[in-house]
Order: sequence, then structure tokens, then C-alpha cells
Amino acid sequence: MNTILRPLDRLADFLLSTSARKAVEHGLVRASMVLFLLHCILFAMHEAGWLPFRMPESLFGHPLHILYTPFSAILVAEVYLLVFHLPSSFARSMGKQLEIVSLIEIRSVFRDLSALQEGGAGQATMPWQDPFFPHIVGAVMLGAALVAFYRILPRRKARMEEVDLARFIRFKRHLAAMLCVVLAAIAMWSFGHWFTDLLSYAQGGSADPIDPNSVFYGDFFTALIFVDVVLLVTSLRYLSDYGLILRNSGFVVATIILRLSFSLEGWNAVAHEVLAAILALVLLLLQAGLNSGSRRFGPEGK
Repeated sequence: MNTILRPLDRLADFLLSTSARKAVEHGLVRASMVLFLLHCILFAMHEAGWLPFRMPESLFGHPLHILYTPFSAILVAEVYLLVFHLPSSFARSMGKQLEIVSLIEIRSVFRDLSALQEGGAGQATMPWQDPFFPHIVGAVMLGAALVAFYRILPRRKARMEEVDLARFIRFKRHLAAMLCVVLAAIAMWSFGHWFTDLLSYAQGGSADPIDPNSVFYGDFFTALIFVDVVLLVTSLRYLSDYGLILRNSGFVVATIILRLSFSLEGWNAVAHEVLAAILALVLLLLQAGLNSGSRRFGPEGK
């Protein structure tokens, strides 16, 4: 068995080490700057009419659309950090999911800023009538939920024997390492699909390019749901704490709700995202209440 698991140990050490985290973060910061400058150059050429092909208005219809590109690199970094924290804390991973969705909402604001240009003078609207207003509300509400989430989140305490804890953490590291590989595969496939679609549009295709928000993240959250379920089922072997089991089960439901939000638009998507955040908060409060009650009455219910 150790012979089979040893390659996974090496893969986990390579992908989930502190040095790997720093390399990914620094690499994505550099990539975001390069992509930002490239987008600036392409936007200027597009405005000057120097491009021999057409580009989608969702990325080149307004100068602030340029900010969409560096935010995409930041989101990739957040996705990696989610996987990085997965072996150490199920709850921290849940928090990272909410962070990712809140950043996607912020990024969507830049995508929908074309309404400012399309509206034009003499067609003033109230802020809540703008298409990007739901994204602003969603980002703010998720940010507020994260403040409460991290305040309520207790410090991690071992609730199992040291041998079992070491085995469980090793299993989670193996699972996170494999999720990193799946993440890379999904990213390459999704970007290739989006880039091919963009080329078809630039060459005169009739169909608009697919929404970048529907690229990658829906597939990644689908894979994450399966990983969360595997972790939940495996944890039942090591945990007897009802509060933790309830919390982790609810976190899986919250992940599913977040996944559903990617197939929705506007206020429907925001409602699902906020519901997932509230569910995560309530579960943390329930866990804290159950733990407080168990300490008060003692192991024998005295």
C-alpha cells in the first residue's frame, strides 16, 4: 500500500508545499500584469481600428473592461489557495469558496460596464436598474458574510487520535493533490474551448463568445462537490463529533448551491450565493452551540 501511496505523497509535497504556493502566487501576479498590458494594447488597437478582426464588446466595449483580465488571474490564485487549504481545514476551504464567488461577482461588474456606454447621455437610470448592480450587492453581501464567517470560525482542534489524524490528513493531501491535477486539466480544456470560440467570433462567426463566467468555474465546482462528498464520507470513519458532521454535511450542500448559481443570472444568482453564505454561517453557529453544550454538561451529561 505504501508503494502505491508514495507517488501521491511526492505529488502532494510538490503541489501543496509552501514553496509551491509562493511560486504560484508570484507567477500569477506576473501573469496578471502581462495580461493586463496585453489587454491594454489590444483595446487601444481596437479603438483605433487597427485590428483586422472584430472583438467581443463584453471585453472591448469599455476601457474598464480591461480590469477583467487581471481579476481573472487573481481568481485562479484563489482557486489554488482553496485546494491548498483543503487538507488542513474543511471550513477554511468553504470560506475560500465564498471568496472566489465574491470575486467573480466583482469581475462581473467590469463585464457589465458596457451598459454605461450603451446607455449614453440622456438615458440616465437609477443604480439598481443597471445590469451590474446585482453583482455589486452580491459581492458586498458575501464579503460581509465572510467577515462573520471568519470571526465565528473556531481555532482548529484535533478531535481524533494522533494516528487517525495523521492518516486522515494524509488522505486529504492525496485528494487535494489529485484535485490540483484535475484543476489544471479543467483549466486547459476550458481556456482552449473559450479561445476557440473567441477565434470563431473574430473570424466572423455569428454566435457571440461564451460568457467567461461560465468558463472553468462551473466545472471546477462540480469536481469540488465530489471531493467534498468523498471527504465527508471518509471523515465519518474518524469523527464522532455530531457538530462537525452536521457542519461538514451542510458545507457540501452550500457548495452545491454555489454551483447552481453559476447557471443563473442577476438576482437569482445572488440569492443562491447569499443563501449558501447564510447556510455556512448558521452551521458554524450550530457547531459552536453544540460544542458549548457538550462542554457544559460534560461527557456523561452531568
